[in-house]
Amino acid sequence: MMLTIRQRTIIAAISQAVLICIICAVVYLSFRTIISKLRTIEIIDDLNIAVLEMRKAEKNYFLYKDAGAIAELIVLGQEELQGIQEEKSYISSNLGQKTYNDLETKIKQYVEMANFIKGNPKVAPDLESRFRDLGHQLTTLFALLLKQERKNVNHIIMLGVVTLIVVLGLLLLFQLVLWRYFSRLIIQELATMEPLIAKVSEGRFHEVAVAPIPPHNEIGIAIKAISDMARELEKREGQLLQSEKLASLGVLISGVVHELGNPLNNISLMAQTYLSLYDMLGDEEKKNFMGDILNQSERIRKIMHNLLDFSRQKKQELEEHDPGKLVDTSLSLVINHMKLANVELHKTIAPDLPRLYVDAPQIEQVLINLYVNAIQAMPEGGDLYVEVDRDPDRDAVIIRVRDTGHGIPQDILPNIFDPFFSTKGTKGTGLGLSVSYGIIRQHDGEITVESQEGQGTTFTIRLPCRGKQEGETDGQRNHRD
Repeated sequence: MMLTIRQRTIIAAISQAVLICIICAVVYLSFRTIISKLRTIEIIDDLNIAVLEMRKAEKNYFLYKDAGAIAELIVLGQEELQGIQEEKSYISSNLGQKTYNDLETKIKQYVEMANFIKGNPKVAPDLESRFRDLGHQLTTLFALLLKQERKNVNHIIMLGVVTLIVVLGLLLLFQLVLWRYFSRLIIQELATMEPLIAKVSEGRFHEVAVAPIPPHNEIGIAIKAISDMARELEKREGQLLQSEKLASLGVLISGVVHELGNPLNNISLMAQTYLSLYDMLGDEEKKNFMGDILNQSERIRKIMHNLLDFSRQKKQELEEHDPGKLVDTSLSLVINHMKLANVELHKTIAPDLPRLYVDAPQIEQVLINLYVNAIQAMPEGGDLYVEVDRDPDRDAVIIRVRDTGHGIPQDILPNIFDPFFSTKGTKGTGLGLSVSYGIIRQHDGEITVESQEGQGTTFTIRLPCRGKQEGETDGQRNHRD
């Protein structure tokens, strides 16, 4: 199951909290042990001081023959014995029951012997050596205990420091591993968004709309939102293309009406002539008349077919096409419009051009839009240059549409492909060039503009030369990234 970013963050936070709790527990236990050991040292030190006082009284008694010293020693010994018994549980738990028993036994023996000497002063010289040895054993035992406990405290402190360093190191290592793991997952998922966003910016909405959606997490939700947006944009783009076609069709209608008028007039004249001369015509002449009428009808049919193809809303279909034929077909729809506007056409198509893998109606729509813009930029007539050639630097075909109109001011030239931007005031929708730009980008091509006020405008289209890959269908090509 793929975790969400929120769940990953919670897991990371819980892991950190657990490790911090472990560190706190280690520190707490270390300090508690140290405090316990220090308390033990304090008790032993107090008992040791009392033993030293007893040894001092012992010295005064035997060395200086101070009779009161033995009584003082007995009092100190009883206090020592009482003190050790009061701390029995603490000493037993920290030093062990055997150590406590040794201390208690030796102190009792020491006090009992002092009482015996007090009651029998005459035997004091005989017991002096044994009494002093017992006192020495007490002093040595307490000294060893103090030394051992101090050593234990140092060991615990060092162990606590090492443990703390190890745990902190493990915490840092864990954080690095966790950060690397989660960041790699997040970066990988974010990387799936990058090509989708790039395709949206290039207008390739269909590829985004059919993109796979990752498991349900924040990135997946974002990608689904982008996919839904692309699907809606694709739908809107289709509507926009169709509306732009109809707008262009309205501009072309006057020229088309004139173009239809010529063959209709010819058919009418030939029909009248045929009717008036019918009895005088031979069979061969009648066939010629019918052939002429049929030719003019075919001319009308082609005009209507081109108009219907141009206006019909169809799904994008990429097929191989001759660039020169695309230009000729699109020009056939505006040729009469040029004549009415007193615009002279100069067409140059290079020989042996590579074929393009494009949606012909869409490319023709772009070209017609450029022709119409050029004609409208020359209200008093002028020259329209259409050139088709191969790009010498890249495997691409270049189509240039150049007019001798009034040109475009430099300050608005960068905005010429922006949606709803128009130089025609209320006469234009501002969608034509924006739609054209989107169509060319969908074909992995580019469209640029150069213009100088009073010197005309040149639009340059570059379309890559590429065909279907071996074994690839049109549908696969449409969905391929």
